[in-house]
Amino acid sequence: MSKLIPQEYDTVLLKTGEVVGLMDRMDETHFLPDYGVETREQEEKTMAMKPISIDDIEKVIYRSKDTR
Repeated sequence: MSKLIPQEYDTVLLKTGEVVGLMDRMDETHFLPDYGVETREQEEKTMAMKPISIDDIEKVIYRSKDTR
């Protein structure tokens, strides 16, 4: 089974165990993550707008059928 390549709007599992949404693709290997806003820590991480690398991603856990 081949590994899905992360794309904008995917939900992914990071190697840290966190689940994030990928908002905007910055370049071939970096995305702006959406950690959510359920906790203050999640909100602060999302608002920091610190890109994550595809190397930080363990696997894609959800991809909308509308995403190509």
